[in-house]
Amino acid sequence: MKKSDFDQIVTKAFRGLESKYGFKKSETVFFKKGCTVQFVNSTTDVTLHYEIGAEPWLSIADAHNPENKTTLDWLLVERGVMKSPTPAQAFSTTPKPVSELASMLEKKNQQLIEYGADFIKGDFSIMPALQKRAKKHALDCDRYIAQHQPKK
Repeated sequence: MKKSDFDQIVTKAFRGLESKYGFKKSETVFFKKGCTVQFVNSTTDVTLHYEIGAEPWLSIADAHNPENKTTLDWLLVERGVMKSPTPAQAFSTTPKPVSELASMLEKKNQQLIEYGADFIKGDFSIMPALQKRAKKHALDCDRYIAQHQPKK
């Protein structure tokens, strides 16, 4: 996929975020097998992370305190839309065809607007609960790695 095609898909998928919520696309960084695209408004930083063949994901951060961040997926888990991933799921991926990128991005944007309205408006009060959930998952993943490493 050409960069210009990717840019068009992203622009179309996140048009509502820009037109309705004052976000501006501030930075796009391409690397060998993917890219990041950053959108910022006066309170919130939303970054699209995409690697070719993988499902894109969004990070959400307080524009005034970048340490205050989470992902859309953790928000969806907290809201009961998704189930919390198991450690095994964290280390396995199902390939996602590039042909599905536009629909995946449109869905992420819809979910962000529907379930992340507080973040979009600068209310990060739920952030500590999401960060706690993510830290617990990271510890679970560390234990999983330790259990599944080959013995020396």
